[in-house]
Amino acid sequence: MKKTLWISVAVAALLAVPSCKKEPAGEAQAQQQLQEAQKKLEEAEQQAAEARRQLEEAQQKAAQAEQQRQLEEARKKLEQAQKQAADARRQLDQARKSAATAGAQSAAQPPSGAASPSASSPADSSPASTSVAPAPPAPKPVTVPAGTQVVIRTTTALSTKDMKTGERFAATLEQPLVVDGVTLAPKGAEVEGIVVESDPGGRVKGVAQIGVALRSLQTAAGKVEIQTGTYVTEARSSVKKDVTRGAIMTGVGAAIGAIAGGGKGAAVGAGVGAGAGTATAVATRGDPAAIPAESVLTFQLKAPVTVTVK
Repeated sequence: MKKTLWISVAVAALLAVPSCKKEPAGEAQAQQQLQEAQKKLEEAEQQAAEARRQLEEAQQKAAQAEQQRQLEEARKKLEQAQKQAADARRQLDQARKSAATAGAQSAAQPPSGAASPSASSPADSSPASTSVAPAPPAPKPVTVPAGTQVVIRTTTALSTKDMKTGERFAATLEQPLVVDGVTLAPKGAEVEGIVVESDPGGRVKGVAQIGVALRSLQTAAGKVEIQTGTYVTEARSSVKKDVTRGAIMTGVGAAIGAIAGGGKGAAVGAGVGAGAGTATAVATRGDPAAIPAESVLTFQLKAPVTVTVK
Protein backbone atom coordinates (compact mmCIF):
# COMPACT_ATOMS: atom_id res chain seq x y z
CA MET A 1 0.00 0.00 0.00
CA LYS A 2 2.74 2.35 0.93
CA LYS A 3 4.66 1.20 -2.11
CA THR A 4 1.69 1.98 -4.29
CA LEU A 5 1.33 5.39 -2.68
CA TRP A 6 4.95 6.19 -3.36
CA ILE A 7 4.58 5.11 -6.95
CA SER A 8 1.59 7.41 -7.33
CA VAL A 9 3.52 10.31 -5.82
CA ALA A 10 6.42 9.65 -8.12
CA VAL A 11 4.19 9.51 -11.17
CA ALA A 12 2.51 12.77 -10.14
CA ALA A 13 5.90 14.37 -9.67
CA LEU A 14 6.97 13.19 -13.08
CA LEU A 15 3.80 14.56 -14.60
CA ALA A 16 4.24 17.91 -12.81
CA VAL A 17 7.72 18.51 -14.16
CA PRO A 18 6.70 18.86 -17.82
CA SER A 19 3.88 21.26 -16.98
CA CYS A 20 6.29 23.51 -15.14
CA LYS A 21 8.53 23.53 -18.12
CA LYS A 22 5.64 24.47 -20.44
CA GLU A 23 4.70 27.73 -18.59
CA PRO A 24 7.92 29.68 -19.42
CA ALA A 25 7.59 28.70 -23.11
CA GLY A 26 3.98 30.01 -23.33
CA GLU A 27 4.92 33.30 -21.72
CA ALA A 28 7.73 33.89 -24.23
CA GLN A 29 5.38 33.14 -27.08
CA ALA A 30 2.83 35.62 -25.73
CA GLN A 31 5.57 38.23 -25.35
CA GLN A 32 6.62 37.62 -28.94
CA GLN A 33 3.05 37.89 -30.13
CA LEU A 34 2.70 41.12 -28.18
CA GLN A 35 5.80 42.54 -29.82
CA GLU A 36 4.56 41.50 -33.24
CA ALA A 37 1.17 43.13 -32.53
CA GLN A 38 2.91 46.31 -31.41
CA LYS A 39 4.99 46.31 -34.56
CA LYS A 40 1.92 45.82 -36.69
CA LEU A 41 0.22 48.67 -34.83
CA GLU A 42 3.15 50.96 -35.55
CA GLU A 43 3.12 49.91 -39.18
CA ALA A 44 -0.64 50.51 -39.31
CA GLU A 45 -0.22 53.94 -37.76
CA GLN A 46 2.49 54.77 -40.30
CA GLN A 47 0.26 53.58 -43.09
CA ALA A 48 -2.61 55.65 -41.69
CA ALA A 49 -0.39 58.77 -41.56
CA GLU A 50 0.75 58.14 -45.12
CA ALA A 51 -2.85 57.68 -46.19
CA ARG A 52 -3.79 60.92 -44.43
CA ARG A 53 -0.96 62.76 -46.20
CA GLN A 54 -2.03 61.35 -49.54
CA LEU A 55 -5.59 62.38 -48.77
CA GLU A 56 -4.51 65.96 -48.04
CA GLU A 57 -2.45 66.08 -51.22
CA ALA A 58 -5.42 64.74 -53.14
CA GLN A 59 -7.66 67.38 -51.60
CA GLN A 60 -5.18 70.15 -52.53
CA LYS A 61 -4.93 68.84 -56.05
CA ALA A 62 -8.72 68.67 -56.22
CA ALA A 63 -8.99 72.30 -55.05
CA GLN A 64 -6.43 73.40 -57.61
CA ALA A 65 -8.23 71.43 -60.26
CA GLU A 66 -11.51 73.12 -59.27
CA GLN A 67 -9.90 76.53 -59.44
CA GLN A 68 -8.43 75.68 -62.81
CA ARG A 69 -11.83 74.50 -64.00
CA GLN A 70 -13.49 77.71 -62.78
CA LEU A 71 -10.75 79.74 -64.45
CA GLU A 72 -11.32 77.91 -67.72
CA GLU A 73 -15.08 78.50 -67.45
CA ALA A 74 -14.50 82.23 -66.80
CA ARG A 75 -12.14 82.42 -69.77
CA LYS A 76 -14.73 80.74 -72.00
CA LYS A 77 -17.44 83.15 -70.83
CA LEU A 78 -15.15 86.11 -71.55
CA GLU A 79 -14.42 84.86 -75.05
CA GLN A 80 -18.14 84.34 -75.63
CA ALA A 81 -18.98 87.86 -74.41
CA GLN A 82 -16.27 89.36 -76.64
CA LYS A 83 -17.67 87.46 -79.61
CA GLN A 84 -21.19 88.70 -78.85
CA ALA A 85 -19.89 92.29 -78.60
CA ALA A 86 -18.13 91.92 -81.96
CA ASP A 87 -21.35 90.57 -83.50
CA ALA A 88 -23.36 93.45 -82.03
CA ARG A 89 -20.81 95.97 -83.35
CA ARG A 90 -20.99 94.40 -86.80
CA GLN A 91 -24.80 94.51 -86.76
CA LEU A 92 -24.68 98.17 -85.71
CA ASP A 93 -22.38 99.00 -88.63
CA GLN A 94 -24.70 97.19 -91.01
CA ALA A 95 -27.70 99.06 -89.60
CA ARG A 96 -25.92 102.39 -90.08
CA LYS A 97 -25.02 101.52 -93.66
CA SER A 98 -28.61 100.45 -94.33
CA ALA A 99 -29.94 103.70 -92.85
CA ALA A 100 -27.53 105.75 -94.96
CA THR A 101 -28.52 103.83 -98.11
CA ALA A 102 -32.21 104.27 -97.31
CA GLY A 103 -31.70 108.02 -96.82
CA ALA A 104 -29.85 108.30 -100.12
CA GLN A 105 -32.58 106.35 -101.92
CA SER A 106 -35.26 108.53 -100.33
CA ALA A 107 -33.46 111.67 -101.51
CA ALA A 108 -33.12 110.22 -105.01
CA GLN A 109 -36.82 109.31 -105.32
CA PRO A 110 -38.97 111.62 -107.53
CA PRO A 111 -41.77 113.75 -106.01
CA SER A 112 -44.95 111.99 -105.05
CA GLY A 113 -46.81 113.53 -108.00
CA ALA A 114 -44.31 112.28 -110.61
CA ALA A 115 -44.54 108.88 -112.26
CA SER A 116 -42.41 106.22 -110.61
CA PRO A 117 -40.29 104.16 -113.01
CA SER A 118 -40.49 101.16 -110.68
CA ALA A 119 -44.27 101.16 -110.98
CA SER A 120 -44.17 100.66 -114.75
CA SER A 121 -41.34 98.12 -114.83
CA PRO A 122 -41.28 95.26 -112.30
CA ALA A 123 -37.68 94.47 -113.22
CA ASP A 124 -36.55 97.88 -111.96
CA SER A 125 -37.44 96.91 -108.39
CA SER A 126 -34.61 94.39 -108.22
CA PRO A 127 -31.69 95.26 -105.92
CA ALA A 128 -29.30 95.39 -108.88
CA SER A 129 -31.25 98.28 -110.45
CA THR A 130 -31.36 100.47 -107.32
CA SER A 131 -30.18 103.95 -108.29
CA VAL A 132 -27.53 105.68 -106.22
CA ALA A 133 -28.17 109.27 -105.16
CA PRO A 134 -25.90 111.72 -106.98
CA ALA A 135 -23.21 113.36 -104.93
CA PRO A 136 -24.10 116.86 -103.72
CA PRO A 137 -22.51 119.66 -105.73
CA ALA A 138 -19.23 120.99 -104.45
CA PRO A 139 -19.29 124.41 -102.75
CA LYS A 140 -18.97 127.15 -105.35
CA PRO A 141 -17.20 130.43 -104.53
CA VAL A 142 -18.96 133.50 -105.94
CA THR A 143 -17.21 136.87 -105.95
CA VAL A 144 -19.16 140.10 -105.58
CA PRO A 145 -17.13 142.71 -107.50
CA ALA A 146 -16.23 146.11 -106.14
CA GLY A 147 -18.73 148.80 -107.11
CA THR A 148 -21.73 146.50 -106.63
CA GLN A 149 -24.66 148.40 -105.16
CA VAL A 150 -26.09 147.32 -101.83
CA VAL A 151 -29.53 148.78 -101.11
CA ILE A 152 -30.72 148.73 -97.52
CA ARG A 153 -33.59 149.99 -95.39
CA THR A 154 -32.95 151.49 -91.96
CA THR A 155 -34.93 150.13 -89.06
CA THR A 156 -34.32 153.01 -86.62
CA ALA A 157 -33.62 156.74 -86.92
CA LEU A 158 -29.94 157.75 -87.04
CA SER A 159 -29.23 161.23 -85.69
CA THR A 160 -26.25 163.28 -84.54
CA LYS A 161 -28.32 164.00 -81.47
CA ASP A 162 -28.34 160.34 -80.38
CA MET A 163 -25.53 158.57 -82.25
CA LYS A 164 -21.78 158.99 -81.85
CA THR A 165 -18.96 158.15 -84.21
CA GLY A 166 -18.17 154.41 -84.11
CA GLU A 167 -21.59 153.25 -82.95
CA ARG A 168 -23.21 150.33 -84.80
CA PHE A 169 -26.74 150.14 -86.15
CA ALA A 170 -28.93 147.44 -87.70
CA ALA A 171 -30.71 147.50 -91.05
CA THR A 172 -32.19 145.09 -93.60
CA LEU A 173 -31.44 144.39 -97.23
CA GLU A 174 -34.01 146.17 -99.42
CA GLN A 175 -33.05 144.39 -102.65
CA PRO A 176 -31.63 140.84 -102.94
CA LEU A 177 -27.93 140.58 -103.69
CA VAL A 178 -27.66 138.53 -106.91
CA VAL A 179 -24.45 137.73 -108.81
CA ASP A 180 -24.38 135.61 -112.01
CA GLY A 181 -27.91 134.41 -111.32
CA VAL A 182 -27.01 133.23 -107.79
CA THR A 183 -28.83 134.84 -104.87
CA LEU A 184 -26.22 135.42 -102.21
CA ALA A 185 -28.51 137.32 -99.81
CA PRO A 186 -32.30 137.60 -100.05
CA LYS A 187 -34.37 140.68 -99.41
CA GLY A 188 -34.75 141.26 -95.68
CA ALA A 189 -31.33 139.83 -94.81
CA GLU A 190 -29.68 141.39 -91.77
CA VAL A 191 -27.20 144.18 -92.37
CA GLU A 192 -24.93 145.87 -89.83
CA GLY A 193 -23.68 149.41 -90.31
CA ILE A 194 -21.46 151.87 -88.48
CA VAL A 195 -21.60 155.62 -87.89
CA VAL A 196 -18.44 156.83 -89.60
CA GLU A 197 -19.00 160.50 -88.69
CA SER A 198 -21.36 162.22 -86.27
CA ASP A 199 -20.66 166.00 -86.25
CA PRO A 200 -23.18 168.20 -84.46
CA GLY A 201 -21.82 171.23 -86.44
CA GLY A 202 -20.70 174.76 -85.39
CA ARG A 203 -22.83 177.07 -83.26
CA VAL A 204 -23.15 179.70 -86.01
CA LYS A 205 -21.16 178.58 -89.04
CA GLY A 206 -21.61 175.10 -90.47
CA VAL A 207 -24.40 172.54 -90.02
CA ALA A 208 -24.65 169.12 -88.39
CA GLN A 209 -23.51 166.18 -90.50
CA ILE A 210 -23.78 162.38 -90.15
CA GLY A 211 -22.10 159.72 -92.30
CA VAL A 212 -22.77 155.97 -92.22
CA ALA A 213 -21.33 152.90 -93.94
CA LEU A 214 -21.96 149.13 -93.99
CA ARG A 215 -19.71 146.60 -92.27
CA SER A 216 -21.38 143.15 -92.55
CA LEU A 217 -24.11 141.30 -94.43
CA GLN A 218 -25.87 138.03 -93.61
CA THR A 219 -25.57 135.79 -96.70
CA ALA A 220 -26.46 132.20 -97.57
CA ALA A 221 -22.97 131.22 -96.37
CA GLY A 222 -23.27 133.13 -93.11
CA LYS A 223 -22.16 136.54 -91.92
CA VAL A 224 -19.71 138.23 -94.32
CA GLU A 225 -17.63 141.33 -93.58
CA ILE A 226 -17.93 144.07 -96.22
CA GLN A 227 -16.53 147.56 -96.86
CA THR A 228 -18.69 150.21 -98.52
CA GLY A 229 -18.58 153.88 -99.28
CA THR A 230 -20.05 156.40 -96.85
CA TYR A 231 -23.54 157.85 -97.10
CA VAL A 232 -23.50 161.44 -95.77
CA THR A 233 -26.39 163.75 -94.98
CA GLU A 234 -26.48 167.27 -93.45
CA ALA A 235 -28.98 169.15 -91.33
CA ARG A 236 -30.97 172.05 -92.79
CA SER A 237 -29.24 175.40 -92.47
CA SER A 238 -30.34 177.52 -89.48
CA VAL A 239 -28.96 180.91 -90.82
CA LYS A 240 -32.40 182.34 -91.58
CA LYS A 241 -33.65 181.36 -88.15
CA ASP A 242 -30.63 183.02 -86.50
CA VAL A 243 -31.11 186.27 -88.55
CA THR A 244 -34.78 186.45 -87.57
CA ARG A 245 -33.89 185.90 -83.94
CA GLY A 246 -31.30 188.78 -84.12
CA ALA A 247 -33.79 191.20 -85.72
CA ILE A 248 -36.36 190.49 -83.05
CA MET A 249 -33.85 191.10 -80.29
CA THR A 250 -32.69 194.36 -81.97
CA GLY A 251 -36.29 195.67 -82.14
CA VAL A 252 -36.92 194.78 -78.54
CA GLY A 253 -33.74 196.58 -77.46
CA ALA A 254 -34.64 199.75 -79.44
CA ALA A 255 -38.08 199.88 -77.89
CA ILE A 256 -36.68 199.58 -74.42
CA GLY A 257 -34.07 202.31 -75.15
CA ALA A 258 -36.70 204.72 -76.52
CA ILE A 259 -38.75 204.37 -73.39
CA ALA A 260 -35.70 204.96 -71.26
CA GLY A 261 -34.04 207.92 -73.05
CA GLY A 262 -35.70 208.96 -76.30
CA GLY A 263 -33.85 208.76 -79.63
CA LYS A 264 -30.41 208.34 -78.16
CA GLY A 265 -31.72 205.70 -75.79
CA ALA A 266 -33.38 203.93 -78.73
CA ALA A 267 -30.04 203.74 -80.59
CA VAL A 268 -28.26 202.38 -77.52
CA GLY A 269 -31.08 199.96 -76.85
CA ALA A 270 -30.98 198.71 -80.45
CA GLY A 271 -27.25 197.99 -80.14
CA VAL A 272 -27.74 196.15 -76.89
CA GLY A 273 -30.65 194.15 -78.36
CA ALA A 274 -28.63 193.24 -81.43
CA GLY A 275 -25.77 192.03 -79.23
CA ALA A 276 -28.16 189.98 -77.17
CA GLY A 277 -29.65 188.48 -80.33
CA THR A 278 -26.20 187.53 -81.61
CA ALA A 279 -25.26 186.00 -78.26
CA THR A 280 -28.46 183.97 -78.29
CA ALA A 281 -27.68 182.72 -81.78
CA VAL A 282 -24.16 181.76 -80.76
CA ALA A 283 -25.46 179.90 -77.71
CA THR A 284 -27.97 177.95 -79.80
CA ARG A 285 -26.78 174.84 -81.67
CA GLY A 286 -28.27 174.14 -85.13
CA ASP A 287 -30.68 171.30 -86.03
CA PRO A 288 -29.23 167.76 -85.81
CA ALA A 289 -28.51 165.79 -88.95
CA ALA A 290 -30.76 162.74 -89.11
CA ILE A 291 -31.60 159.74 -91.28
CA PRO A 292 -35.22 158.76 -90.55
CA ALA A 293 -36.26 155.19 -89.88
CA GLU A 294 -37.40 153.19 -92.94
CA SER A 295 -35.06 155.23 -95.15
CA VAL A 296 -33.81 153.42 -98.28
CA LEU A 297 -30.06 154.01 -98.73
CA THR A 298 -27.75 152.84 -101.51
CA PHE A 299 -24.10 151.94 -100.90
CA GLN A 300 -21.32 150.69 -103.16
CA LEU A 301 -18.77 148.02 -102.26
CA LYS A 302 -15.26 149.40 -102.01
CA ALA A 303 -13.64 145.95 -102.27
CA PRO A 304 -14.73 142.59 -103.76
CA VAL A 305 -16.27 139.99 -101.49
CA THR A 306 -16.19 136.19 -102.02
CA VAL A 307 -19.11 134.09 -100.78
CA THR A 308 -18.97 130.27 -100.87
CA VAL A 309 -22.35 128.93 -101.92
CA LYS A 310 -23.16 125.29 -101.10
